[in-house]
Amino acid sequence: MPGAADEKRHADGFIQLMKLVADASEEDLWEKLETRPHNFSVIDAYLKDEFSLMVMIAFDEMCTCRAYAADRRFYAGLGSNQFLRWLREVTVDEAVHSMNAVNVIRARYSDRIREVGAILESLPSSVTSESCCRGTFVLDYFGDKYTNELLANCRTVIVKNVAVPLNTAGRE
Repeated sequence: MPGAADEKRHADGFIQLMKLVADASEEDLWEKLETRPHNFSVIDAYLKDEFSLMVMIAFDEMCTCRAYAADRRFYAGLGSNQFLRWLREVTVDEAVHSMNAVNVIRARYSDRIREVGAILESLPSSVTSESCCRGTFVLDYFGDKYTNELLANCRTVIVKNVAVPLNTAGRE
């Protein structure tokens, strides 16, 4: 699952990016981040059990991976290879986190895989509202890369990924 060190590195990189773009101090940015409103009510239904949570995480990590990758031109335009390196690391981390969640689903919930599509179908309708998941750090999307098409493509990828059986070579 997403490691604390990965998420801290992502947040630190994002703060550095915001310092450059927003011309604000690191302290001010962390304060804004820490004091922004939080709305967990929209995701409460997905926090009820590990299975639902893993489906939500698999989807969220795939969406952020693809949205960051789609913004490569923006990061390249910042004039620093540091941001492109950070972008590569973040996109790889997000893809790995998504597959880790998929593998938990495949390993522990093979009997519930048929439910994945329905859970995923309910997610995109709730994440397209600008303030629905603000402050949750999951489904907390902003920017023009999070299109309905991106969300639908990620949903399709997750459904396909969970349907692939775990490698059972060597098992009896």
